[in-house]
Amino acid sequence: MATTAAAMMLGGLGLTIHGVSRDQASHSLAGFVLSMIALAVIILTVLHSWITDTRTERIALAAAQREAQAERTRCIAAQAALENEQGRLYRDLAAERAADRERLEKERAAMHEQFELDRGQLVNEAMATLASWIVDGKVQPPERKTNLIRFPNQEQQTVRTPQRETPRGHGAAGSGTPAHPQTTA
Repeated sequence: MATTAAAMMLGGLGLTIHGVSRDQASHSLAGFVLSMIALAVIILTVLHSWITDTRTERIALAAAQREAQAERTRCIAAQAALENEQGRLYRDLAAERAADRERLEKERAAMHEQFELDRGQLVNEAMATLASWIVDGKVQPPERKTNLIRFPNQEQQTVRTPQRETPRGHGAAGSGTPAHPQTTA
């Protein structure tokens, strides 16, 4: 396009010179207009190429894309390292919990065994003390009695079981309190 415009410009300049030398105003004017049109096409072509030239932007974009890809790679590597570290920490915690659980089970078994030994020793000491008190006469074994509560009028009577139970309440028969108290004057 630029070469065509340059040829048009040269033709317009030649026509303008020919019109001026022969004193033909129409040829001079046509050559001048043709030169101006060619000059406008050349200017527009240069502007178009200058505006649409994206080489520097493409270079900058490629550099930015490379940098973004490198950053993405670093981010993925950092994330993988973090996940590995978390996995290691979880494994360490699980191992520590298992060791603590095992240690606590051993301590619990030892404490239970010690408790049973101490309890057995206390029972033996208590039985020995009780036996010594019984032998020394400090403690008498309880006598077997059929009625634990002795009422004064039941000491001579034999133990009887009642046929039916009588209600015990305020004013009821057999409660020991009269229904209408008598007043003495």
